[in-house]
Amino acid sequence: MSLVYWFSDGAGLGANKGGTNGKTPIPTAMVRWIRKQGVPSLIINGGDVYPDGKAKEFTEFLKQMDNDLSLMCETAGNHDWRNDPDLPQTGRIPQGYDTFWRSHPESKQPVDSSKRGGARYDHFIDIDGWRLIFLDTGDYDNGHPWPAGDQARVTWLENSFQPGRANIVVAHHSRLSRGHHGDNDKLDFLWKKLFDGTGAPRVAFTLAGHDHNVSVFGPRSRDNPKGSSVSFDKGVHVFVNGAGGHGNYSGTFGTNADIFFDDENWCVTRINLIDAKSVDVDVLSFGTAAKTAPVPFAKSLVKIRL
Repeated sequence: MSLVYWFSDGAGLGANKGGTNGKTPIPTAMVRWIRKQGVPSLIINGGDVYPDGKAKEFTEFLKQMDNDLSLMCETAGNHDWRNDPDLPQTGRIPQGYDTFWRSHPESKQPVDSSKRGGARYDHFIDIDGWRLIFLDTGDYDNGHPWPAGDQARVTWLENSFQPGRANIVVAHHSRLSRGHHGDNDKLDFLWKKLFDGTGAPRVAFTLAGHDHNVSVFGPRSRDNPKGSSVSFDKGVHVFVNGAGGHGNYSGTFGTNADIFFDDENWCVTRINLIDAKSVDVDVLSFGTAAKTAPVPFAKSLVKIRL
């Protein structure tokens, strides 16, 4: 059994203060609590070091993570992809993000310097029979949704799926979302790649942020993700949690979450990899100030059995 934790959309100079002592940034309060639970297998920051992903903002992010990245990785967000005017840009590369993670090889976030664009950050991590596939969708807001014209990334993804469904796709943007941003329709090509030619799912669920709230969706089909939930053998669960400390978004646009929704609290998503065929996913609420230990939202719990 292994535990993986996710929080997103809150770090850097734009992080909300008001944690355990009234001054601690929310993401710091979250990661400190996570580490007190023992040694997790992985801690994922789902992207967006605010406000612009510049070097000084990543310096602040490192401080907020207590200068410890040994169990951490970050899937790049749209704020990470904002150009840093202080650095030259070769190809399409988020300079602050790229420079920071290349300088921290002790982390779980690789950078493939032989590639350009988001392909540099696409990777996977295997834990207890499960494969977590990380895709960089951070350039989405600049009009370059995954794979940003790079067919090699499509081939890489297709070759990266394990047989069966013990695959989890992790990215900053989600095909379905409810909030200020709403659904990301231009990721439909990526969504369809999560199914085989017959429409059978290749993954168990997706995990993303971007909208600063929490949504949990029942399984959705390849060809009608905005429709009603389908049986698990025909669909993929969708989890969204961007309530990481920058500011909460009300549920205004996008598809309504049919299992769980919250737009008031700071939250961490917990992934309990029980064995190679079993995973439980739930959401922990740090409340509106992150001054006490988090409490699980019982209604958010999804038990997946392959």
